[in-house]
Amino acid sequence: MARQLATNKAVPLFVHPDEEPPVGALDLQVSVAPTLSLLFDRFVERGETDDLDLLRRAVSSAVERTVTQTQLLGGYAARDGRAWPCHLEITPIIHSVLPGQTGSWLHAHLMVGATARVAGESARCELDRGSLQDVLDDLYSTFRSSIEYRTTDAFRHLELHWGPPRASAPFEILIPPLHQELATTEHFRAPCTELWEQQHEIWLLPTPEHRAETLRREQRAAQRPWAGPTPPDERIYPFG
Repeated sequence: MARQLATNKAVPLFVHPDEEPPVGALDLQVSVAPTLSLLFDRFVERGETDDLDLLRRAVSSAVERTVTQTQLLGGYAARDGRAWPCHLEITPIIHSVLPGQTGSWLHAHLMVGATARVAGESARCELDRGSLQDVLDDLYSTFRSSIEYRTTDAFRHLELHWGPPRASAPFEILIPPLHQELATTEHFRAPCTELWEQQHEIWLLPTPEHRAETLRREQRAAQRPWAGPTPPDERIYPFG
């Protein structure tokens, strides 16, 4: 489908928590690394309110960045066989509970409207779902890299560092060594269905293909010798 130039202006879909998303809204879900949820629980248990505020602000900033990228990369409506730039309607919600999960599981719901106003016009058209589906893995990368950057900066007093706990594994918090407290090496989780009485179509970030490739890389890497993460002063951090 041919495309015009994108626009960077999204608008709210609804007001949370006073309203619920309209019928047909898409529920894009993306989670933080499991170790960041462990850090959140540690702050709660110890009553470390200042650090809790820092963590919440870091996650909120990462979510805002992801909303902007959702608009920039996937903000198109379908009309006349073309993908036209539109103002997506997006309301982000940060949620800390996952059904069946012990402890916190920090994740975000990006509720995206099924229709949108074409940029520069009053006409409303159906969302070009293909344009949005094509960038789900890019949005996941945006969210996770933003989380890593912002938390590393916010928690310098804890000397927080990210890195792979296993060869080719997604980044987790290595200092403090929260990766050692994980009950499973499973990095991704099932979707959250707890927020709304009426369920909406859920799109998980990253895509199943990305998840499967991550697992294949880890399995291949497990066949090779690896000494594990090097000491912090020898490790190179792209976000530190």
